[in-house]
Amino acid sequence: MSRMKILCTLGKFDIPIIQMQPPFIVDLLDSNIAVFGSAMSGKTFLIKTLINILHKKHNEGQERIFLLDFGGALAEYKEFPLVSAYFDNSNEEYVKRVFRIMENILKENIEKLNGRNYRDAEQPPLHTTFIIDNLNAFLDEPRYSAYQEKLGKLCRDGLSKGITILVTAAETKGVNPFLGSFKQKIAFEMPQDKYAEIFSGKAGMIGNNPGHGFANVTVQPEGITGTFRMNLPYEVQCLLPYKPAKTGGGADSEEEFLSKLRQKFGFADGKYTRCAKKYRTFPKELTAGEYEKLKQNPEEEKEERKIPVSVGLDYVNFCPITVDLGQSHVIAIYGKRDFGKTNLLSLLLEGLLRQKTDLRLVFLDDGRKQLEGLHRRLSGKAESEYFNGYQEGSIKLGAAGSRNGTSDPRPEVTITRKLSPLQRFYLYLNENYLQVSKKVMGGIFGITLESDCNRIQGRKEYPDTPFTVFIIQSKLVYLNTMENRYFIEKILPQMAAVAEDRGYLFLFSDVQKINEPDTNAVFNNTVSTVFLLDNIAEFAGERGQRTVFGNMDVKALKEDYARCEKGDGYFYDIEADTLLKAKFIKYEKGE
Repeated sequence: MSRMKILCTLGKFDIPIIQMQPPFIVDLLDSNIAVFGSAMSGKTFLIKTLINILHKKHNEGQERIFLLDFGGALAEYKEFPLVSAYFDNSNEEYVKRVFRIMENILKENIEKLNGRNYRDAEQPPLHTTFIIDNLNAFLDEPRYSAYQEKLGKLCRDGLSKGITILVTAAETKGVNPFLGSFKQKIAFEMPQDKYAEIFSGKAGMIGNNPGHGFANVTVQPEGITGTFRMNLPYEVQCLLPYKPAKTGGGADSEEEFLSKLRQKFGFADGKYTRCAKKYRTFPKELTAGEYEKLKQNPEEEKEERKIPVSVGLDYVNFCPITVDLGQSHVIAIYGKRDFGKTNLLSLLLEGLLRQKTDLRLVFLDDGRKQLEGLHRRLSGKAESEYFNGYQEGSIKLGAAGSRNGTSDPRPEVTITRKLSPLQRFYLYLNENYLQVSKKVMGGIFGITLESDCNRIQGRKEYPDTPFTVFIIQSKLVYLNTMENRYFIEKILPQMAAVAEDRGYLFLFSDVQKINEPDTNAVFNNTVSTVFLLDNIAEFAGERGQRTVFGNMDVKALKEDYARCEKGDGYFYDIEADTLLKAKFIKYEKGE
């Protein structure tokens, strides 16, 4: 059934020329609405009145409302049944997100209407009311400049396709370019010259009288016998959203309105049982408790995961960001300092510990000692090795024996030297996991002769080891020397190739820039999963060419993703080529 009008009575006019006070009615299918006025003049009350009217007259199959609140006064409507989304300006991602949603709704409506206007469709799509409270704050913020063109397009094209825009503003500065798309204009208390700017004509003075102002008539009042010019501003008094306390009259008090709302839409366990589709927002910090409350059930998994660990929620659908530590054998974490890398690492390791009892953790730290606290905390839960600082290490050289037909009397000998963390890590791998190059081992212990390097004793067989996680947070492995490069170029690919059979997992917890192209290529080709705790467009522009993000379009990334707040980041499944923006859980000790 077509919808020819969506009429809302917002107050009453005073039109002296016809000596009448007809109702002030707007038709949301005919007019976008611009509301002006100084602080405390009644702008927010008018929004609340409109929202209440829409809830009284329509249901979740007819109407949905999006609120972009730069004024901070509409949060009480966040859970109302027809409010699909309430976004404030605390996070740029929400601003970007609401415009992306609006663009998708416009595109979908255009396809459904198939060339017809919304009024003419037999089965019109759901009507959308998009409200921006305090448009000036939106326009004055440089980081939102990219969305102004999107707003202009919505104002021009949305009305005929079932999207009505309502904006409030304290002044006309910056708003004038949009006013051509707003047939209905309302102005509460303002300087007199501003009325002329808004209405293109003279208006009187209202003074400090909240809820009183001027508006042009866009809906012909019924029963009017005289004539008047509809586009001129006439004095208007707007309705309050609720009846004032301890007064009579036909309007509902807030308590009465909410009671009727719960009856109409159903209410149980603190939620409305019938409502428009909800687009959720994150708290400032995503605790484990908030994660459980907010997470949505993802689509059924096609493959069974071996060791799934969820570390947060994606920004769009609020589905868990889950990595399979039984299949993602090489994980790289990039990010800014103090942006949550250690927090993410804790989530991954604690999630693994909850599912694996036979587990070994091997920490490779450097002088920063950033893994020391994590090692101490987890050492009681799993077998743990920690490499940091210089310590002594030893290696055995076998007896020389005969060489070139002559006897070499050099006996078996043990060489002991003070080793760096990386050198001791190589020694540990050589003794427990794989044969490290004798040339590399010789260099570590200052052995220069090839004949002596060949005397280095290695294992013929290596013992079975538990599932082992190698946590790498050493700048040394990224430096361009033979000893440092050896880990990424030789050891990592060799161990990653057998990681699934032997139970290895590599976590590079703070990836640094790799200058050597060959080493960098090997690293990028070995990594299977990436976490980025940084602004992806900036990161891809500055470091991207040397990372797995190298082929991504920086311009497209800027358009698709807003800046990260603390606790935000990205999950990139390289094999599936899936990039998701995430809010990560804040790790709390004892979880």
